[in-house]
Amino acid sequence: MITTAEPGREFAFARTEPFAGTLVWRYRFEPDGSGTRVTESYEVVRPITRIGWWIIESGSKENKNRRAVMHGGMAQSLQRLKALAESRAR
Repeated sequence: MITTAEPGREFAFARTEPFAGTLVWRYRFEPDGSGTRVTESYEVVRPITRIGWWIIESGSKENKNRRAVMHGGMAQSLQRLKALAESRAR
């Protein structure tokens, strides 16, 4: 669910999954010289349940280090956002 949509300033959405809690993902945009600084963050609004952690940890080896998986996804999202912004600037 989109929670904030301020063009050029901020975009945020919440994601809730059974047993996996609720996260709010946020992208903030700030002028930075001739470009834009993008800050991506997330907030745990409702934590993952014990059953949720069991499901995550009993899954693939990749999910064993959930923090690394999430940070990798964040880096990928920012790279995609950069590529999209640069392609539209041409």
